[in-house]
Amino acid sequence: MSIITFWGNNKKSVGQSLSAGAIAMYMAMEHNYKCLLLSTQYEDNAYERAFGVTAHTKSFLRNILRGKDTGLDSGIEGLTKMAVSNRLSPELIPNYTKVAIKTLEVLTGPRKIDDTTDYEKILNSYKSLISNADKYYDMVFVDLNKTLELPQTRVILEMSDLIIVDIEQKMQKITDFLELREKEPILQGKNVMIIINKYDKFSQYNTKNISRMIGEKKEIFSVPYNTLYFEAAEEGGVVDLFFRIRKVDEADRNAFFIHELKRATDAIIYKLQELHMRV
Repeated sequence: MSIITFWGNNKKSVGQSLSAGAIAMYMAMEHNYKCLLLSTQYEDNAYERAFGVTAHTKSFLRNILRGKDTGLDSGIEGLTKMAVSNRLSPELIPNYTKVAIKTLEVLTGPRKIDDTTDYEKILNSYKSLISNADKYYDMVFVDLNKTLELPQTRVILEMSDLIIVDIEQKMQKITDFLELREKEPILQGKNVMIIINKYDKFSQYNTKNISRMIGEKKEIFSVPYNTLYFEAAEEGGVVDLFFRIRKVDEADRNAFFIHELKRATDAIIYKLQELHMRV
């Protein structure tokens, strides 16, 4: 069982959430691993949009049937209550998730919170939540807050089996990453992999060239920009899209997108096996 964390130091969005969502979806669909996609991003409903507004939490439905108020007893807020009171266990987590497909569940980040103390509780609960989820799911994909300013971010990176660092397809951003890696030991480990989001294969900064620039022996991987995927992610159609394009021939416009997701998931599985053999 493994914790796979997506993280980047760029404060502006570069497609991290959608890359994590695409890889988690493909992993769950094609490799049949039991996966949890968990976001720590504050007030970000990317996964709610991507996986559809009809995907209700199991706790929400359960409480409706029992005639209870569901306002504070769902999602990350409900799990935070469990963690703070030391009642959280691996088996309880699925009661608060949204089901995308049988092998993929989703837990979105916190909603708008007026009380900063409550937000602090949520941030502090992630360590316990991720640790418990790791005991229940085959793979826990964490879409982590950007930058290293929050101490909770470092805690999650340190407990991750695999850290997937986002880099933009620009020379300056590649240089910024190299400088950051020199300063941060956490980015120098064997468990760090690189991903290019919204990838354009026609750019001179392709995966092979970037691999050479940053001194990677193996070619880094990417999630290409795909019009259908980015539209589906805005309209709740990701699941339907993936099942529609999972098997396409080489001439199809989506072939490269699927090819790169396969390459990424294969690389993740291989790297995790390699790391676990060293333990």
